[in-house]
Amino acid sequence: MVAAFITPVLGLAPWSRTSEAEDAAEPTARPASHAEPKNHAKGAGLEVAGLAKSFGDKEVLRDIDLHVAPGEFVAIVGRSGCGKSTLLRLALGLEAPSAGTVAIEGRDPRSGGGTHARFVFQEPRLLPWQRVAQNVALGTPQNFPRAERLRLAEEQLAKVGLAGRGGEWPGVLSGGQRQRVALARALVTTPRLLALDEPLGALDALTRIEMQDLLETVWRGSGFTVLLVTHDVSEAVALADRVLVMEDGRIAHEERVDLPRPRRHGDPETSAIERRILDRVLRRAP
Repeated sequence: MVAAFITPVLGLAPWSRTSEAEDAAEPTARPASHAEPKNHAKGAGLEVAGLAKSFGDKEVLRDIDLHVAPGEFVAIVGRSGCGKSTLLRLALGLEAPSAGTVAIEGRDPRSGGGTHARFVFQEPRLLPWQRVAQNVALGTPQNFPRAERLRLAEEQLAKVGLAGRGGEWPGVLSGGQRQRVALARALVTTPRLLALDEPLGALDALTRIEMQDLLETVWRGSGFTVLLVTHDVSEAVALADRVLVMEDGRIAHEERVDLPRPRRHGDPETSAIERRILDRVLRRAP
């Protein structure tokens, strides 16, 4: 079940290098039996109870209990190796737990609960032999006609600031632009839960701030639920409703960020919350 689920989570579908003749042979209008993709008005709730994960004798996660409300933006921070990414993968059904349960809208993500959940990795993972719009279209239903899939892809590219770039190759894009394409590929599926594992970690400082603003804008406009893993505490505070600090495979601290949006880097209130979280991550005495 996990292997079957990974493909939709990535926003990808089975692909092949088709010829131009095969592309031209595809229908240009969708049959009446195909339904228009729905724009989900709210996010999906996530419930985690008693979650644990071990790899052999190594315990990676233990005693994880977590409730994420529909539409909530939750960031997860902590030192390297504390279990952040493992928790994210378990939440979306990419790993099987050693103990405990995970439910998205009441259903196990490994048996259908993750239908509207998508995962964005740190690396864009674009196919270099496919143009930008074709990469995004990989996230659309594969039974849609090619013209409709590309239309949906171009629509999402415009939302992430890449209007008119669909015909270009991934290799000519900057790192930030490639990450925008990866985000568009996830968004084209109209997700109700979006998990992001350090998606901005490899970007320069200015591009990272631009991408943070873009992610917040898209989230506020769509209302999906977000789980963001990041090493950047300032990024977590700038974006999240709630920041979770992980230590030694468990959630050790929770900080609510009750500040108006959009938040400005360097504001006194923001800086105070960042300091509290950093003190906890670094285990410094208050």
